[in-house]
Amino acid sequence: MAPPFPVTYSTLSTEALTARLEADYELGAVTACRLLHRGLNDSYLVEAARGRYVLRVYRAGWRTADEIAYETAVLEHLGRKGVAVALPVGRRSGAVVDWLAAPEGSRAAVLFTHAPGRELNGSVEDSRRYGRAVAAVHAATDDFKPGQQRFALDLDHLLTQPLAAIRPLLRHRAADLDTVEMLAATVRRRIEALPTSEMDRGFCHGDLHGDNAHIDDTAVTLFDFDCCGLGWRAYDIAVFRWRWGDDEAGDGRWAAFLEGYRSLRPIGETDLAAVPLFVVARAIWLRGLHAGNTADWGRSWLNEGYWDRLLKGLREWQAKHLEGCDAGSAPTTASARLPEATPMVARETVVADAPATSRPKL
Repeated sequence: MAPPFPVTYSTLSTEALTARLEADYELGAVTACRLLHRGLNDSYLVEAARGRYVLRVYRAGWRTADEIAYETAVLEHLGRKGVAVALPVGRRSGAVVDWLAAPEGSRAAVLFTHAPGRELNGSVEDSRRYGRAVAAVHAATDDFKPGQQRFALDLDHLLTQPLAAIRPLLRHRAADLDTVEMLAATVRRRIEALPTSEMDRGFCHGDLHGDNAHIDDTAVTLFDFDCCGLGWRAYDIAVFRWRWGDDEAGDGRWAAFLEGYRSLRPIGETDLAAVPLFVVARAIWLRGLHAGNTADWGRSWLNEGYWDRLLKGLREWQAKHLEGCDAGSAPTTASARLPEATPMVARETVVADAPATSRPKL
C-alpha cells in the first residue's frame, strides 16, 4: 500500500479530542466538543461537567513551543494580577500544552477557560469599558519578564514581512503595488521620525479590535492572545481605531475607548500621534497575513475586488494625511505628528484570521 498522501492542514476528530480531554484534564465528563472556527488555529467549544472551555489547536508550524509558552505565561501572569482573561487550563500532568501527532506534523493544543458574557456591541459604553480593560492588560504586564522568546511587533513584523507576502499576489497590478510600497515606506519613515523614546512600549495583545472579548455586568474578559508580543502600545490601541473607522459613530467609540483607557492609564501625545500611522500598518499587516496563508485558506477570495478595496482605503488615507508631503523625503518630527482622526482603511475582515467576514465568537 502506498504511504498516505502528504497533508498540510487536517481537521481533527472531535470524538478523539473528547477522549483526549477526558483522559488528560480534570473536567469530569465531556458532553460536547464542537469545532467553532478554522483559521490561524482551530477552536473548539468544550462542554464538560465542570464548565465550558475553548480548546485551541494550533496549526502545525504556526507557533514554536517557546512562542506558545510565552503566550500561556503572560496569561497566567495576568490571572495572578486579577485581570480578566481566558486562562490556560492545566493538564493532569501539570503542563498546559499538549502536542498532537496530526498527519501534517505535531500540533500544539491548549485548553482555555471560556470567557463569560456577550460579544461587545460597539456601543459607547462597551467601548469605554473595553478601553479600561485594555489599559488593565498594559498596566499589569509592565513588569512581565518572559522566560521564552517571541517575535516582536516591530516594523519588520508589521510592514516588511507582510509586503513580502503581498508582492506575488499584487505584482500584476504594478501601479497599485507601487502605491502600497510607497505608503508603507512613508509610514515607516514617519514612525521612525517620531521621538520613540517617549512612546509606551511593552507587552501588546496584538489584536485588540474588540471581537476578542466578552462582556458582562462585572468584567470585560479578553481572549485570543495568539498575536501577542512586545511592541508599541500605540499599535495595540490603533487596532481598535482601525476596527471601527472614522465616521461619526466610530469617532464616538474611539473617544469612549480613550476615556476608558485613560481612567486607568495615561496615553502620551506621541503615542496618539502615531495611531494613524499604525492604522495603515495594521491594514498592510492583515493583507500580508491573508496572502501568507493561501496554502491553507486558498486564494480565490483574494480577488480584484479585495485589492480594490484595500487600494481605495489607502489612497483615501494618503489624500487625507499625506497631501503635500513628498513620500520620498524624510518627514520632520512636526509633520510626523498627524492629526488624531483616523480613516477607515478598507477592512476585508475585522479579525486577524481566515477569510470569513464574520465568525463564531468564543
